[in-house]
Amino acid sequence: MLDTHLEDDILAILSDRSSVLGVEIAEALGNRYFEIWRTCHNSSKIYSTPFGHYYLRIDKKIEGFARLSPSILRDFLTYTRISTLDNFEKAERDAKKSQQEHVRISNEKRDIAKQIIAETMPPDLLAQTGILIAGDVCRNMAHLVPRPERTTGKLVRGSDIDLIFVIEEEGDLRPEIEGRIAQAKAIYLQHPALREELDFVVNTLDHYRKVSDFKGVHDMISCKAALEGEYLAGCEGILNKSTDILLRAQIPRKVIKMTEKAFSDRLQAMERLRKDPNVIGLPRERRLFYYSDEIWEFMLS
Repeated sequence: MLDTHLEDDILAILSDRSSVLGVEIAEALGNRYFEIWRTCHNSSKIYSTPFGHYYLRIDKKIEGFARLSPSILRDFLTYTRISTLDNFEKAERDAKKSQQEHVRISNEKRDIAKQIIAETMPPDLLAQTGILIAGDVCRNMAHLVPRPERTTGKLVRGSDIDLIFVIEEEGDLRPEIEGRIAQAKAIYLQHPALREELDFVVNTLDHYRKVSDFKGVHDMISCKAALEGEYLAGCEGILNKSTDILLRAQIPRKVIKMTEKAFSDRLQAMERLRKDPNVIGLPRERRLFYYSDEIWEFMLS
């Protein structure tokens, strides 16, 4: 079950360090992601200190649509400090410093988002629009690990910037906002000094009334993102109205129920992966370990 040779290699890396990130071990040992993860979780000499936050991700390719983010591998590489058992207290302190670094990166990306809004949205437009920031940034988990943008393949600076624009009703506002933000999106993606991925959506209050039945995957995603998003700019009154729609539909209770299932599935999958290396070949476990969008990202190394 335990690859003792790989264990020795990992312990050699840890011999003069209080702790390292999972990605540092992977880079030093040839990016043998799954083998390294299994060895760290099966060894009695190696200690893992996770410091990220787990949250629900709606995934249409998973039975029940619920899985945890970050993926098992992303959690290990980016949000876990690895140490020997003797250094676990130092690893705890290192983890807090790493967590603070992700807060700093998240604040940096918040500032970029605010700059984009200031550059593209005049006051009269802001007065009619509520703007939320979602994703890693609102959870203070943003990272700067280079990764390919989904549509162009261009490498971007880690976590994307997810923005949700909420307006009262359909009309001239939607095309104006979409045009302005799409232009900013292209600039920030293509400029070599920026390389930020900006994702955005414009929703009306009627949209939230329609999707609050929480039945389809896209409806679930839209509700959850609006519920968890953090105020960034614009009209708070409109955002209060959208939140009230979600509360009346009991979306928080439904999200909690799905999150509990995702935690249970994650723990069971990790135990199966830890015990049997062949399990990584099963579609569900492979998706929970890598998450499909990340598979080819890791293969770039």
